[in-house]
Amino acid sequence: MESRPYPYADIVERGGLRVVVLDLARENGIDLGVTVAAGATAGEPWNAAQFPSPRGTMRILLGHGVRRFSFTLDSNHTHVWASGSTGDLAEGVAMMAYWREGAKLAELAERFPFMEFRRLSQAYEDGNPVETQWDILTGDDTFLAYRPLLLALRSDPQLRLAFPYFSMWVLRLATDCHTSDPGLLFLKPNPRDGDEGYVLWSSEALEHTRAFQRLDDLVPAARTLLGELPGSPS
Repeated sequence: MESRPYPYADIVERGGLRVVVLDLARENGIDLGVTVAAGATAGEPWNAAQFPSPRGTMRILLGHGVRRFSFTLDSNHTHVWASGSTGDLAEGVAMMAYWREGAKLAELAERFPFMEFRRLSQAYEDGNPVETQWDILTGDDTFLAYRPLLLALRSDPQLRLAFPYFSMWVLRLATDCHTSDPGLLFLKPNPRDGDEGYVLWSSEALEHTRAFQRLDDLVPAARTLLGELPGSPS
């Protein structure tokens, strides 16, 4: 039985993914913001490459098993603009050039259907990520048990300015949705009080938790604690 040929043999032979991408860009008159087609280095292996754009780093990885190129348009902050994969590397290079030229997300996806983006990415582009994230979470049945808490927090004029998200089933309110290290409030149901109780703490005092049985008591306490965090929205 003949073995299947390695799908990236040509990329290995030519010196790595970065070299091949820059060769394609040069052949097609495309500017990727890099002019030297250096070979793979310890900092960028042969099977990965990244290039700059005005909106963040454009990353490429090789797929597994079959010839496939995965593209990620990173914001270099807290979100990914768009991602997708294609078997046509030249198509991916053209996509990156279009993105660098300033294409909007909808324009990008229309011209290159293999690229997909989420509602929150569109919100970042439109300038309303916080409001949109509240809409997403309060409408998501995955977090149905948290819905009364989410609605109560969102009804507060100060707390609704924080960016909500879940991690490890703990609700976090971030003071800044554009940085990877914001001040945070943490909220979760209190196992001692069942569905009616909640525990609250902050990134400034991780060991100091407060328990509340009523949302009417929790909301003002959360508002006060949020105001004590660095970078608190106002």
